[in-house]
Amino acid sequence: MNRTDAILSKLPDADDALRRLSDVLRVHATCRKRACRREESCQGGYGPPCYFEKRTVFAQAVAEHMHEHRQLWAETRATLRASLRR
Repeated sequence: MNRTDAILSKLPDADDALRRLSDVLRVHATCRKRACRREESCQGGYGPPCYFEKRTVFAQAVAEHMHEHRQLWAETRATLRASLRR
């Protein structure tokens, strides 16, 4: 594998980007897939299915709930930072 291929292989595809967004927005809590709810993380596939079924949830989460998401992840980062210092 040449240098260009190595760099490009690390870029997420569209489905991976949606899975990551799903995790950040915590959509897995209401996902129809038991595996996503159990693992508390999007388990992927083509999509994720929750994006195709509930596109408005993603749009509303970004438009209306971004403050709560920022607060949640700021607290999560602070907790992790504190636990890593020990």
